Amino acid sequence: MPRRAFCGIWSLIVLVIVVGSTAFAQLSGRFGLDIVARRIPTTLTGEIKLDTPSEFVMLEFAIASNLILDVNFGFAHLNIDAVVNTAGPEHLVIKTPMDFGCLPIYEITLDKLSIVPEMWFAVPFEAVTDVNNLPNSVIIPPADVLFVKARVTFSTSMAGFNIKHLAMLEDINFPNPGSSFKPLYYPVQSQSFAIGGLTSASWRAQVGVSVNASLGINASSSGKSIKGYSATGSVVPDNYFARFGISGIKLADINLYGTSFQSVMLGTSFTFTKTATQTAGTTSFNTTINLSGKLWDKASISGSVTLAPFPPKFGGVTISFSMEPFRFAFALDTMELKSMSFSFSTGLNLGAMTGRFSTTASGLERGMTGLSMRLSLSQGIFSAGTNVSFAERAEKFGFASLGSTLTFRLSPAVVTVRATFGRYGLTRAAVTAGVVF
Repeated sequence: MPRRAFCGIWSLIVLVIVVGSTAFAQLSGRFGLDIVARRIPTTLTGEIKLDTPSEFVMLEFAIASNLILDVNFGFAHLNIDAVVNTAGPEHLVIKTPMDFGCLPIYEITLDKLSIVPEMWFAVPFEAVTDVNNLPNSVIIPPADVLFVKARVTFSTSMAGFNIKHLAMLEDINFPNPGSSFKPLYYPVQSQSFAIGGLTSASWRAQVGVSVNASLGINASSSGKSIKGYSATGSVVPDNYFARFGISGIKLADINLYGTSFQSVMLGTSFTFTKTATQTAGTTSFNTTINLSGKLWDKASISGSVTLAPFPPKFGGVTISFSMEPFRFAFALDTMELKSMSFSFSTGLNLGAMTGRFSTTASGLERGMTGLSMRLSLSQGIFSAGTNVSFAERAEKFGFASLGSTLTFRLSPAVVTVRATFGRYGLTRAAVTAGVVF
């Protein structure tokens, strides 16, 4: 069957399901239209291409239409996430979450069993730098909508353990939309599918001790991305890992060199990995011990030691102080100050209008390297926020960016206007309009 015919039939089936389901199911979702603009570098001559900051500029635009649908059948949902942008179709993700109550299997009872099948379709995109020296995203010919991935997530509780398993069938050659792709084409003949799985289990005792374990077979916990959508978990042939960790083990108070450490907690983790790039039989093993405690009521300290691979390595110490609304944190390595941070957050009483102001600063042993401040306001259908940041560049500390957001909620519509300015002027502006139903 031709691929275009298959995609057309599939789209028709989805449309029939959605339209037909409205007669006996609850339909909700969001339809939106996004318009994004950015400044094209201004040049003063036709021969020398220089970016000269100017008040009036030429803009280039990107327009995207997105649709999110949720059809509730009671025992199951149908979720559809579809986007079309200026270049054409972007992605289509279909999920059908199903929730079950207690499910007895032989002598084992599964509590709150959840099954979430997914199917991903997308057009291959790649990241490039255009003639204006600006980052851009372009379609890779022949620009067909391709089947990229199928996922099934199983989640349940059993004997106090929370268990989750993710099974995946994935095109391992599908281009990453955030990086360049060397081949000029990506047709269906270039696809290569593989199977992988991720399993995790966790348990927490009433005394605070937590146990967690995870296993990956032909898979990685890193995310898989298509244009405009991503999720944790990807198929990587011949990649294996196993992790086991315990945290929250309470120890007695410790006195060290006249200093009392209270509520001391011990945690440890073990990791075994074997990647596809390693030779047969070559593996790596990692063991880490973490300790945390309180110096006094408002101060805490934590540190880690890596025991394997040998020789052991000291992971440093972090000391934090919380004195509302302030918070300070210092990171030390071999008892030398390596980094520090400071944060402040407070609410604003402006009568009918509510607001919040926060600031965060970071630095190294030589001084401040970053500073950001944010102000947010809200009243009725209106909300606004602005954020200004300063950073160190080329050993100079100065202005980095300023971003502002205005949001109007006129039920059922929501309109948002955003603008971001950098050191040399406007970098990005966007208007987003959506209807929630």
